[in-house]
Amino acid sequence: MRQPGPIADYLDALKRELGFDIILSRRVCAEVEDHLWQVTDGCMSIESQQQAVANFGDPRDIARQYITATLLSHIRWVGLAMIGATSAIFLAMKARVMWYALMQWQLNAEWDAVRAAGLAIDRYGFFAAICIALIGWAYISTRRAPIHLHVTYNKELNRCIVLCGATAGGLIVSVTVETVLTGIRLFQMEWCAAALVPVLSLIVEMAAAALLVLRIRAMIRRTAIAFSLLET
Repeated sequence: MRQPGPIADYLDALKRELGFDIILSRRVCAEVEDHLWQVTDGCMSIESQQQAVANFGDPRDIARQYITATLLSHIRWVGLAMIGATSAIFLAMKARVMWYALMQWQLNAEWDAVRAAGLAIDRYGFFAAICIALIGWAYISTRRAPIHLHVTYNKELNRCIVLCGATAGGLIVSVTVETVLTGIRLFQMEWCAAALVPVLSLIVEMAAAALLVLRIRAMIRRTAIAFSLLET
Protein backbone atom coordinates (compact mmCIF):
# COMPACT_ATOMS: atom_id res chain seq x y z
CA MET A 1 0.00 0.00 0.00
CA ARG A 2 1.28 3.47 -0.92
CA GLN A 3 2.59 5.52 1.99
CA PRO A 4 0.71 8.81 2.58
CA GLY A 5 2.62 11.98 1.85
CA PRO A 6 3.39 14.54 -0.88
CA ILE A 7 4.44 11.86 -3.38
CA ALA A 8 1.27 9.86 -2.83
CA ASP A 9 -0.83 13.02 -3.21
CA TYR A 10 1.04 13.93 -6.38
CA LEU A 11 0.50 10.49 -7.88
CA ASP A 12 -3.22 10.65 -7.05
CA ALA A 13 -3.46 13.99 -8.85
CA LEU A 14 -1.56 12.60 -11.85
CA LYS A 15 -3.85 9.58 -11.94
CA ARG A 16 -6.90 11.86 -12.11
CA GLU A 17 -5.40 13.92 -14.93
CA LEU A 18 -4.65 10.75 -16.89
CA GLY A 19 -8.15 9.41 -16.32
CA PHE A 20 -8.84 9.40 -20.07
CA ASP A 21 -6.68 6.24 -20.34
CA ILE A 22 -6.56 3.88 -17.36
CA ILE A 23 -3.77 1.68 -18.73
CA LEU A 24 -1.64 4.69 -19.60
CA SER A 25 -2.37 6.17 -16.18
CA ARG A 26 -1.12 3.07 -14.37
CA ARG A 27 2.05 2.88 -16.45
CA VAL A 28 2.95 6.57 -16.17
CA CYS A 29 2.17 6.73 -12.45
CA ALA A 30 4.37 3.69 -11.82
CA GLU A 31 7.25 5.25 -13.75
CA VAL A 32 6.84 8.62 -12.03
CA GLU A 33 6.66 7.00 -8.61
CA ASP A 34 9.91 5.11 -9.21
CA HIS A 35 11.59 8.30 -10.41
CA LEU A 36 10.43 10.38 -7.44
CA TRP A 37 11.63 7.84 -4.90
CA GLN A 38 14.98 7.63 -6.69
CA VAL A 39 15.30 11.40 -6.47
CA THR A 40 14.64 11.32 -2.73
CA ASP A 41 16.90 8.28 -2.27
CA GLY A 42 14.01 6.62 -0.50
CA CYS A 43 13.87 9.33 2.14
CA MET A 44 10.44 9.49 3.81
CA SER A 45 10.74 13.07 5.07
CA ILE A 46 8.00 15.46 3.97
CA GLU A 47 10.52 18.10 2.90
CA SER A 48 12.42 15.82 0.52
CA GLN A 49 9.20 14.54 -1.02
CA GLN A 50 7.86 18.06 -1.48
CA GLN A 51 11.09 19.10 -3.19
CA ALA A 52 11.01 16.11 -5.55
CA VAL A 53 7.39 16.76 -6.46
CA ALA A 54 7.95 20.48 -7.01
CA ASN A 55 10.87 19.79 -9.36
CA PHE A 56 8.95 17.23 -11.39
CA GLY A 57 6.24 19.59 -12.61
CA ASP A 58 2.49 20.06 -12.63
CA PRO A 59 0.48 16.81 -13.13
CA ARG A 60 -1.76 18.54 -15.66
CA ASP A 61 1.21 19.57 -17.79
CA ILE A 62 2.46 15.99 -17.76
CA ALA A 63 -0.97 14.69 -18.80
CA ARG A 64 -1.10 17.15 -21.70
CA GLN A 65 2.04 15.57 -23.15
CA TYR A 66 0.24 12.27 -23.63
CA ILE A 67 -3.24 13.39 -24.67
CA THR A 68 -2.98 13.97 -28.42
CA ALA A 69 -1.07 10.80 -29.33
CA THR A 70 -3.14 8.66 -26.96
CA LEU A 71 -6.46 9.89 -28.34
CA LEU A 72 -5.30 9.31 -31.91
CA SER A 73 -4.23 5.78 -31.00
CA HIS A 74 -7.62 5.04 -29.47
CA ILE A 75 -9.63 6.48 -32.37
CA ARG A 76 -7.61 4.30 -34.73
CA TRP A 77 -8.56 1.28 -32.65
CA VAL A 78 -12.19 2.37 -32.98
CA GLY A 79 -11.65 2.59 -36.73
CA LEU A 80 -10.28 -0.95 -36.78
CA ALA A 81 -13.26 -2.10 -34.73
CA MET A 82 -15.54 -0.41 -37.27
CA ILE A 83 -13.91 -2.24 -40.20
CA GLY A 84 -13.82 -5.49 -38.22
CA ALA A 85 -17.49 -5.28 -37.24
CA THR A 86 -18.54 -4.52 -40.82
CA SER A 87 -16.51 -7.45 -42.15
CA ALA A 88 -17.75 -9.87 -39.47
CA ILE A 89 -21.39 -8.96 -40.08
CA PHE A 90 -20.97 -9.27 -43.85
CA LEU A 91 -19.41 -12.74 -43.53
CA ALA A 92 -22.09 -13.86 -41.07
CA MET A 93 -24.83 -12.70 -43.44
CA LYS A 94 -23.27 -14.50 -46.40
CA ALA A 95 -22.77 -17.67 -44.38
CA ARG A 96 -26.43 -17.64 -43.35
CA VAL A 97 -27.62 -17.18 -46.94
CA MET A 98 -25.42 -20.06 -48.10
CA TRP A 99 -26.78 -22.24 -45.30
CA TYR A 100 -30.36 -21.46 -46.31
CA ALA A 101 -29.55 -22.47 -49.89
CA LEU A 102 -27.82 -25.66 -48.75
CA MET A 103 -30.73 -26.63 -46.51
CA GLN A 104 -33.27 -25.41 -49.11
CA TRP A 105 -35.14 -23.30 -46.54
CA GLN A 106 -37.62 -21.02 -48.24
CA LEU A 107 -40.10 -18.52 -46.83
CA ASN A 108 -43.79 -19.12 -47.49
CA ALA A 109 -45.26 -17.01 -50.28
CA GLU A 110 -47.37 -15.08 -47.76
CA TRP A 111 -44.18 -13.55 -46.36
CA ASP A 112 -42.78 -12.45 -49.74
CA ALA A 113 -43.84 -8.82 -49.27
CA VAL A 114 -42.32 -8.66 -45.78
CA ARG A 115 -39.14 -10.33 -47.01
CA ALA A 116 -38.81 -7.95 -49.96
CA ALA A 117 -39.29 -4.87 -47.77
CA GLY A 118 -36.90 -6.21 -45.14
CA LEU A 119 -34.20 -7.06 -47.66
CA ALA A 120 -34.45 -3.59 -49.20
CA ILE A 121 -33.97 -1.94 -45.80
CA ASP A 122 -31.21 -4.40 -44.96
CA ARG A 123 -29.41 -3.84 -48.26
CA TYR A 124 -29.50 -0.05 -48.12
CA GLY A 125 -28.60 0.05 -44.43
CA PHE A 126 -25.61 -2.23 -44.86
CA PHE A 127 -24.46 -0.51 -48.06
CA ALA A 128 -24.57 2.85 -46.27
CA ALA A 129 -22.61 1.36 -43.36
CA ILE A 130 -19.89 0.06 -45.71
CA CYS A 131 -19.56 3.38 -47.52
CA ILE A 132 -19.37 5.39 -44.30
CA ALA A 133 -16.92 2.87 -42.80
CA LEU A 134 -14.56 3.28 -45.76
CA ILE A 135 -14.82 7.06 -45.63
CA GLY A 136 -14.34 7.00 -41.86
CA TRP A 137 -11.28 4.75 -42.05
CA ALA A 138 -9.72 6.94 -44.73
CA TYR A 139 -10.33 10.04 -42.61
CA ILE A 140 -9.00 8.44 -39.42
CA SER A 141 -5.89 7.17 -41.22
CA THR A 142 -4.98 10.67 -42.42
CA ARG A 143 -5.20 12.31 -38.98
CA ARG A 144 -1.99 13.32 -37.23
CA ALA A 145 -1.52 14.07 -33.56
CA PRO A 146 -0.51 17.71 -32.93
CA ILE A 147 2.09 18.63 -30.36
CA HIS A 148 -0.38 20.60 -28.28
CA LEU A 149 -4.04 19.97 -27.58
CA HIS A 150 -6.35 22.43 -29.33
CA VAL A 151 -9.99 22.86 -30.33
CA THR A 152 -9.41 21.98 -34.00
CA TYR A 153 -8.05 18.58 -32.99
CA ASN A 154 -11.16 18.06 -30.87
CA LYS A 155 -13.32 18.72 -33.93
CA GLU A 156 -11.31 16.22 -35.97
CA LEU A 157 -11.76 13.54 -33.32
CA ASN A 158 -15.47 14.31 -33.10
CA ARG A 159 -15.78 13.84 -36.87
CA CYS A 160 -14.09 10.46 -36.52
CA ILE A 161 -16.51 9.50 -33.77
CA VAL A 162 -19.51 10.66 -35.81
CA LEU A 163 -18.41 8.58 -38.82
CA CYS A 164 -17.93 5.52 -36.63
CA GLY A 165 -21.29 6.16 -34.99
CA ALA A 166 -23.02 6.46 -38.36
CA THR A 167 -21.49 3.14 -39.41
CA ALA A 168 -22.69 1.56 -36.18
CA GLY A 169 -26.17 2.94 -36.83
CA GLY A 170 -26.30 1.38 -40.30
CA LEU A 171 -25.05 -1.93 -38.94
CA ILE A 172 -27.63 -1.93 -36.17
CA VAL A 173 -30.43 -1.36 -38.69
CA SER A 174 -29.10 -4.20 -40.82
CA VAL A 175 -28.71 -6.60 -37.89
CA THR A 176 -32.18 -5.75 -36.59
CA VAL A 177 -33.79 -6.50 -39.96
CA GLU A 178 -31.77 -9.71 -40.29
CA THR A 179 -32.94 -10.78 -36.85
CA VAL A 180 -36.59 -10.22 -37.75
CA LEU A 181 -36.31 -12.06 -41.07
CA THR A 182 -34.41 -14.94 -39.49
CA GLY A 183 -36.98 -15.14 -36.71
CA ILE A 184 -39.79 -15.39 -39.27
CA ARG A 185 -37.94 -18.10 -41.17
CA LEU A 186 -37.26 -20.15 -38.04
CA PHE A 187 -40.84 -19.69 -36.85
CA GLN A 188 -42.12 -21.43 -39.98
CA MET A 189 -40.05 -24.56 -39.50
CA GLU A 190 -39.69 -27.18 -36.82
CA TRP A 191 -36.76 -26.69 -34.49
CA CYS A 192 -33.70 -28.79 -35.30
CA ALA A 193 -29.95 -28.72 -34.82
CA ALA A 194 -29.51 -27.10 -38.24
CA ALA A 195 -31.29 -24.01 -36.93
CA LEU A 196 -28.29 -23.32 -34.69
CA VAL A 197 -26.27 -22.08 -37.67
CA PRO A 198 -28.46 -19.02 -38.44
CA VAL A 199 -28.88 -18.37 -34.72
CA LEU A 200 -25.13 -18.40 -34.13
CA SER A 201 -24.56 -16.18 -37.16
CA LEU A 202 -26.99 -13.65 -35.67
CA ILE A 203 -25.14 -13.80 -32.34
CA VAL A 204 -21.90 -13.00 -34.20
CA GLU A 205 -23.55 -10.00 -35.87
CA MET A 206 -25.01 -8.71 -32.61
CA ALA A 207 -21.70 -9.13 -30.79
CA ALA A 208 -19.79 -7.29 -33.53
CA ALA A 209 -22.23 -4.37 -33.51
CA ALA A 210 -22.26 -4.25 -29.69
CA LEU A 211 -18.46 -4.22 -29.43
CA LEU A 212 -18.28 -1.35 -31.91
CA VAL A 213 -20.84 0.64 -29.91
CA LEU A 214 -18.87 0.02 -26.70
CA ARG A 215 -15.66 1.19 -28.39
CA ILE A 216 -17.36 4.36 -29.57
CA ARG A 217 -18.82 5.00 -26.13
CA ALA A 218 -15.41 4.59 -24.49
CA MET A 219 -13.86 6.97 -27.04
CA ILE A 220 -16.50 9.61 -26.34
CA ARG A 221 -15.74 9.34 -22.63
CA ARG A 222 -11.97 9.60 -23.18
CA THR A 223 -12.36 12.61 -25.42
CA ALA A 224 -14.63 14.40 -22.95
CA ILE A 225 -12.23 13.81 -20.07
CA ALA A 226 -9.17 14.83 -22.08
CA PHE A 227 -10.61 18.05 -23.44
CA SER A 228 -11.87 19.08 -20.04
CA LEU A 229 -8.22 20.01 -19.49
CA LEU A 230 -8.70 22.88 -21.92
CA GLU A 231 -11.48 24.34 -19.83
CA THR A 232 -9.54 24.68 -16.61
